[in-house]
Amino acid sequence: MNINFSNYLNLIVLHLLTMFLAVSPSQFNIYHIMISEKTKNNVMEGGDFYRLYYSDNDSNSNGVFICFTFKDVYIEKYFNKVKCSFDENSNNEIIRQLKQIEKNIINCSRSQGKTTFRIEEQLNHNFIKIFTENNINFGKNKNINIVLKISGIWNNYDSCGLTFRFYIVNHLLNT
Repeated sequence: MNINFSNYLNLIVLHLLTMFLAVSPSQFNIYHIMISEKTKNNVMEGGDFYRLYYSDNDSNSNGVFICFTFKDVYIEKYFNKVKCSFDENSNNEIIRQLKQIEKNIINCSRSQGKTTFRIEEQLNHNFIKIFTENNINFGKNKNINIVLKISGIWNNYDSCGLTFRFYIVNHLLNT
């Protein structure tokens, strides 16, 4: 595998996050979430953004990092993105837990307006969008390890939702 130094550093950072900061969906505890004061949303005009922090007895992190494994997946380039399709039956419990985590975080925010559940939308369609395409094994994969980073809550005039990204860390955990 040919990898440049910048990509290698990104892999190391993801590996450290996975080892030390990420929790499994079953370990996630809504009472460890802290929500910052609102700031101006730099992405959505006229909206607010609330940064999330996760703090437990072992660590504090800027954002919530959740590590999990999907079984029976197919990874492909999809326009300018990476799409990870998965078998719903093989991943029922993880899907249920991730949907519940999204709902719990949004509910504790007490945001006003219509709620947009974007994680649930992707999971209901049996795929997730992967943030990076570096060092990904395209095609069929038996198992892949993923980190979901939830950065915060966005809120505009009439709706709210989570800001998040999915990262594949399979190449780090299986080496």
